[in-house]
Amino acid sequence: MTESMQPGAPGAQSSAVGSGGELRALAFADVESAKRWVRGLPLTSVALVCETVQGQLEALAAAVFAPRERATIAEVLRDLVAHLHTELARRYAGKGQPAVDRELEAAEQAIALWHGLWEQYSMCLKPLLEGDPELQGVKPKILQRGLYVGKQLVLAYGLARRTVPSSLWHELHAYYRLAEILDCAVTAVSDNLLTNAVGISCYSTYSHALLLGLADPCAMTVKQIELADRWLAMWARKVFPYAQQRETEGPIILIDLDGGAGATLAVAAPANPAGSMRFGYPGKLATSVRGRLKRLQSGANPAELQLGHDCSIEQCTALLGHLDARWYQVPPRVSDGPVTAFELCVGGLPAAYFRVAGRSFEPGDPAGRMSFAEAQQLQTIDAIPDYDRGRDTADHEWAWEQWHGTYQWREACVVRDSDARHRWILEQLAIARSDGQVRIGFVTRVALGAEGQLGLSLRLWSCVPRPMRLLPLSTVGAGDSPLPALLLDETPDDKACLVLPPRTFNPSRVLRTLDPGRERRFRLTRLLQRGFDFERAAFEDAN
Repeated sequence: MTESMQPGAPGAQSSAVGSGGELRALAFADVESAKRWVRGLPLTSVALVCETVQGQLEALAAAVFAPRERATIAEVLRDLVAHLHTELARRYAGKGQPAVDRELEAAEQAIALWHGLWEQYSMCLKPLLEGDPELQGVKPKILQRGLYVGKQLVLAYGLARRTVPSSLWHELHAYYRLAEILDCAVTAVSDNLLTNAVGISCYSTYSHALLLGLADPCAMTVKQIELADRWLAMWARKVFPYAQQRETEGPIILIDLDGGAGATLAVAAPANPAGSMRFGYPGKLATSVRGRLKRLQSGANPAELQLGHDCSIEQCTALLGHLDARWYQVPPRVSDGPVTAFELCVGGLPAAYFRVAGRSFEPGDPAGRMSFAEAQQLQTIDAIPDYDRGRDTADHEWAWEQWHGTYQWREACVVRDSDARHRWILEQLAIARSDGQVRIGFVTRVALGAEGQLGLSLRLWSCVPRPMRLLPLSTVGAGDSPLPALLLDETPDDKACLVLPPRTFNPSRVLRTLDPGRERRFRLTRLLQRGFDFERAAFEDAN
């Protein structure tokens, strides 16, 4: 809040009992001393500052302040918490799940800081309802700031690959309901923290949080989450949560203010909606998204479309397509298959080769030469056919994990109740085995549930893969090692392609097989997908 929001006189006690039972001394007694305290913090030590700020937020919640002064102090601390979250996000955002201790601690700190700040605004809500005269001129700003912090928590949970808890949605809905009651949902407010935002109000900030949740951050990369959040600062006002239904030819966004979930996309509203139901119409938003997609395909650059200078045409096209699907395309109803148990593992192309071929990948020498140690070992095992000296290590490193869930030919949605052995990352190559058949695909969603249950969504390629050892044609005799690869033959659903290790693709690069049998040469023509630990490329025969 601005200086004009400050009360006439401070009224705080200087100490409070912290949540741990010890006496915490507040480092400030009013707005001005809070500003001086913030300016004096050693921001180079993020961990220390986070612990200090969290302690002060607990003490502030237990202290007695006039509501308007509390809100103004919260505004001073909001800039600080936003800065600390940016630093913490470098440690936890988009990391694999289950998270390691350092990542887990950073995510918990970020979420705790935003919750601690949210409590300060929530403590002003009762005085708002009671008509506190000092708050009459700043009602929209206090409510918008509370909604902003709730939106930031949706963002933090998404960056941490966690589902948004129902308690957070309940709180966000309560804030917006209060904005409706106090007749300030559409009142414009200023916000120095959002320099590029347009038309900021309680409803636009609330819609921002709802649309961010509807976009499903757990299925988006960190870059995509950051871009979507930035774009929504401009676009969120295009969706208003109406209390009454309106005529529409497109899908509708449904929000239940009494529910514990965010927004959902539906073909039509229910026949007899409850009074707590709100209705959003994403037609204008879809026009903005699809118009930009069309212009990008015509050669426009992202900057001139107000998408930013730090994103490529490919990145923007992929994200806009995802957002259009989440905000305006109601997915067809698919009957889930029965819940079944099956096995998964990850480890890039070496792991996929091992699980598909049934033996570990051994690069060897392209010319067939053996080292002295290999020759000695061969003499000791010449009586054992098809000896695989790397099998035990590969079996241990890329062990199968037991999962359960629904399994379709192209899609799988699975969960695991206990800690997973492997680290699961978005767009990671995944190997699945069910009923003895091995399939490959990639991870499309990673989400840690409120009860600690890890959930994955996988996209599986339709063809059963064939393992291959490939060598770049130009490096024959140069001593370079062969590459593990998987060939996916053409099917009615997919064109033929090669799954290769990262940084393998170069246009017109030729790879030849090293496996016994007929030699085959592949000329790479187009990069179809760049995943976390693989590339998928189209090819033409170069024999």
